[in-house]
Amino acid sequence: MPFTMQRILTVLCLLAIAVFSPALLCANLTNIDPGSSTIPADWLQADFLLLGEVHDNAAGHALRLQWLRQLTAQRKVALVFEQFDLESQAALDQAVQQWHIAHAAADDAASRAVAEAAGFNFKGWKWPLYAPVLTLALKMDLPVGAANLSRTQMGAVMSGKRPAPSEPDLWGEKERLALLQEVREGHCNLMPEGQIQAMAMAQRARDYEMAGAMIAMHQRTGLPVVLLAGNGHLRKDLAVPAWLAQLATQARVISVAVLEKGATQNFDPAVVYDAVAWITPEERPDPCAALRQKLSGPPGSSPATP
Repeated sequence: MPFTMQRILTVLCLLAIAVFSPALLCANLTNIDPGSSTIPADWLQADFLLLGEVHDNAAGHALRLQWLRQLTAQRKVALVFEQFDLESQAALDQAVQQWHIAHAAADDAASRAVAEAAGFNFKGWKWPLYAPVLTLALKMDLPVGAANLSRTQMGAVMSGKRPAPSEPDLWGEKERLALLQEVREGHCNLMPEGQIQAMAMAQRARDYEMAGAMIAMHQRTGLPVVLLAGNGHLRKDLAVPAWLAQLATQARVISVAVLEKGATQNFDPAVVYDAVAWITPEERPDPCAALRQKLSGPPGSSPATP
């Protein structure tokens, strides 16, 4: 049999398992057909299932909602959201409990009330894209969790007032530089280089806390946990899965990205995700132009401080 690239990847994967961790999942990349009516069977066996998003892509959100409906029809899970800050977990729990007490309908009005009580940022996130998922959680009586650091907490990490977690055990110079590059490119190569290190440290802290939130939710409910977050948080080499491999060594973890067709990637999806669904790009203004304008400030003013 020819020694194809797929076989090479398989051999490298087996070597990684032997050298690093028996809990490290290295299946060949699965390309998910967005038109498929059936989710992969292994998703039903995962302890931690991470489902990604391009934050403003409506088609991607609709696809993920379809997956969640299929998943929750077969298995009860807990949902953990990047869009809720960890410090709002108590308020989120209370809002869901009050909804249950009121015996209200599981509709978008109810989910909006829950989101408002839990401090959802309606200006920063497109609520219509997230409302159906929270409504599904209420309808199916799924535990709901917060996963993110607040902007204040991230600022404290960046300024050194809050300690950042150490790097994951399996990290080396390659991963360290890759995260810096991801942050740099994620901000259109416009941020002052002196701030990139601090921003990468905050990103590492966010990923650590998201992994911790998933583990805490699993311990609290005894259920498998689904994380809903941006694709960057799903990278097996840099982000939440790297922390799960370290903090929950026997857990079965599957990371599923939702990527736009034609988007430039500085990594190989087959290396950093277990599965990918390719979706039609969302039409949007150039985000780099908006950031460039924000950093330069109004005409005649001094450049803005990021």
